[in-house]
Amino acid sequence: MNVKTVKPSNSYQVTLPENVCEQFEERLSSFWLEGKPLLLQLSSYVREKGRQLGAQTRLEERIEKHAQKWSTWESEIYPDSAVDQAAAEFIDENGILWVHSYLVWPHLTIYATISGPEGLVRDQGNWAIQGLKKIKLVTY
Repeated sequence: MNVKTVKPSNSYQVTLPENVCEQFEERLSSFWLEGKPLLLQLSSYVREKGRQLGAQTRLEERIEKHAQKWSTWESEIYPDSAVDQAAAEFIDENGILWVHSYLVWPHLTIYATISGPEGLVRDQGNWAIQGLKKIKLVTY
């Protein structure tokens, strides 16, 4: 599969399939393949000063906002264990699986959601999860 590098913000880049469709609205970036039911959404926040909230705290706050039956992911989605990360999922009333994940560095938080049919989202080889695993910080 041919790939391309996309910069959703000045702080990081992600490697995605070359034919990915993309939409950017303020801090939210959405990616999908035409005619396919898998969606990746990314947003980020740069901390200029002060202390960053941890990934687990951010995830717990997200869970409190949504009255769903959540399951926490035990495995890490990002390959660098030095990055603070947390992920959880739920299946909505339409049978769509939603994975919410936070990747937190001292200066940057990336909030990612992957949604689609359960079997497709759970496939660790899908393009969206592979893209998350290949996020790289951009330095100036």
